[in-house]
Amino acid sequence: MVEAPGRQLSVVGTAYLQYVRTFGTRGAYQFGSVNRAMVDAGTPWAKGVVRAHLMASAEPLTLTDRGAPQLLQVAFMSGGGTITDHAHASPWIMELAGSYERQLLTDVAVSLYGAAIGEAALGPPAYQHRASAAANPAEPLGHHAQDVTHSSFGVVTFGVRRRRLRLEASAFNDRQPDEPGSVFFYRGARLDAYAARATFAVGKAWSLFWSYGYLPATSGGHSHDSQHRVGAGGVHDTPTWSLTLVYGANDPVGNSRPRPTVLAEAERRWNDRHVLFARAEYVERTAEELSLVGSVSATQDIAAFQLGYGRTMMGPGGTTTRVGAYATVNAIPPQLVPFYGSRTPFGIAAYTQLSVAH
Repeated sequence: MVEAPGRQLSVVGTAYLQYVRTFGTRGAYQFGSVNRAMVDAGTPWAKGVVRAHLMASAEPLTLTDRGAPQLLQVAFMSGGGTITDHAHASPWIMELAGSYERQLLTDVAVSLYGAAIGEAALGPPAYQHRASAAANPAEPLGHHAQDVTHSSFGVVTFGVRRRRLRLEASAFNDRQPDEPGSVFFYRGARLDAYAARATFAVGKAWSLFWSYGYLPATSGGHSHDSQHRVGAGGVHDTPTWSLTLVYGANDPVGNSRPRPTVLAEAERRWNDRHVLFARAEYVERTAEELSLVGSVSATQDIAAFQLGYGRTMMGPGGTTTRVGAYATVNAIPPQLVPFYGSRTPFGIAAYTQLSVAH
């Protein structure tokens, strides 16, 4: 954190140079880079604090529009074709926003957040911001039912905080571009999706959240029918270890039941050098999300188990370098074996992570 009198500036960047290999009928490999940079600037104004937020990525170049290999991830469109078993690249700009927060009473504060591109109050903190995923470059399989609205093209959020409880309400635009490389996308934009989230701090290390959202039908990227989205979970964070537990579900309007996802994600740190990280997930995928053809059930139950290790080396000027690797084993039903070649398709990755904070 760099501070001038009454002003604050924070600049944080991280980049993973990685080799990813997935195996089986839909396997692939890639040398590429997952990366992001975040800038947060604040200054006192009108008896409160006004802030500007920017989060950007070069992944459209470093991963290309095909993204990074990841078995059983939601299919997406690129170059007029369907890309399966890859995590799509992050957009050039993930957040371009401003916020204002003011203390009204000793234990009551209000806030207003407005974003040309930003995060609605729906689901857990996005995985890019979670301490439990700080050493983990892989995207969760349940991302599209949990925190995918972190880069929405138009968001307004009002918040109230009293002691340990924070309440937020958002109106936002859930439409996404057809191609993942678009910088801005406001075709047909309307703030016709809405969400609410409650976050409660328990002790010094735990925070619990509950959220609900309504998302109207959209086309283009991340297309879906009208649906409700519910989420709940907890985040635990200490200097030595972090844990995130998430339940997220999409419930299409008129459908008989929601499509659930469950995530448990943890990171354990020793002596500022060694990091062990793990992730376990359950997701219910549709045949459309996996781009399946043939006589298969409309939904499929999928599990994934990931385990990784990183070794951190400190550098000058707040720079850290981490060398790490992880393996992911998936568990799929028999109907998917012809598409993936095994009941337990798996992938591996090795990476070097460079992080800078000022």
